[in-house]
Amino acid sequence: MNERYRIAVLSGGDTPEREISLETGAAVAEALRIAGHEVDHRVLDTVADVLVMNDLVEADVVFPALHGGAGEDGRLQAVLDLMGAVYALSGPTASGLAMDKAGCKRMMRGAGIPTADWLLFCDDGCTGGRRKDAPHFPIEELTKRIDEELGWPVVIKPNHDGSSVGVRLLQGVADVPAAFAEVAAMGQAVLVERYVPGRELTASILLGRRLPLIEIRPREGFYDFANKYTTGACEYLCPAPVHSPIYERISDDALRLYDLLGCRGVARVDFRLDGDTYCCLEINTIPGMTANSLVPKAAAAVGITFGEMLTDVCRDAVRRSVRNRT
Repeated sequence: MNERYRIAVLSGGDTPEREISLETGAAVAEALRIAGHEVDHRVLDTVADVLVMNDLVEADVVFPALHGGAGEDGRLQAVLDLMGAVYALSGPTASGLAMDKAGCKRMMRGAGIPTADWLLFCDDGCTGGRRKDAPHFPIEELTKRIDEELGWPVVIKPNHDGSSVGVRLLQGVADVPAAFAEVAAMGQAVLVERYVPGRELTASILLGRRLPLIEIRPREGFYDFANKYTTGACEYLCPAPVHSPIYERISDDALRLYDLLGCRGVARVDFRLDGDTYCCLEINTIPGMTANSLVPKAAAAVGITFGEMLTDVCRDAVRRSVRNRT
């Protein structure tokens, strides 16, 4: 297949993940150019910039490479739908469901996909998503609930961000005030999960196809933002050395979640494995595509180059648009 597409790559935005988005956008644009496509890489200050980009409908495909916020939670995708633009990856509904970590975990529980126990903390002015001012949390009450309902240690994170932004491992009560203040300053609800010891795994889904599992082994500490985006900070094993049938169950549950949310194109599903017990943590509908990113590693393990993978995702978007018009 030698299709040559006109592709608009969107990156940037105004979330804490802006710099990672810029790296993803640059890497995606370069790989698509090398694959022979005509690429227009546009850097956005905010997602609202697309409202005046009427020429996006002239592109064969728009490739969103924004992480977090309105670029990944379905708002950008809804605007592109209203504009009549053809775009790659998941639509508004799947994007919104995946970005709401607590809501997605409820769906996992309903579908029988194991996930770690959690608590969602949000003050009266917050509906579970974002707000402009930082929520105020009564620390004594929160630590009491964590102690009684989850136990220690726990992982704290923003409910609506990715790229491990704001993720912290809390060993006990003394760690809570500073961590809550940091996450709450992002203007979000705070998700607290029971910490699952063991191994870090990720499952990539490409166009409904299960790619090999990857195990991530940080050389030091916890798989946080710094380890995720520092070259050489982690060792990656692909395929992950996980015995059967656990390997197949994790892969199957990743695909089930992808289908349950109605994802399209590419998604990455993160797991923790402790012995033979595993938990699904979350799903990412616009996973990172940098030099350190996991989805390209998984594709390469089965002989799919980065450019081929991106071309396949764009081709899928074009074919879906054609089917929708007929």
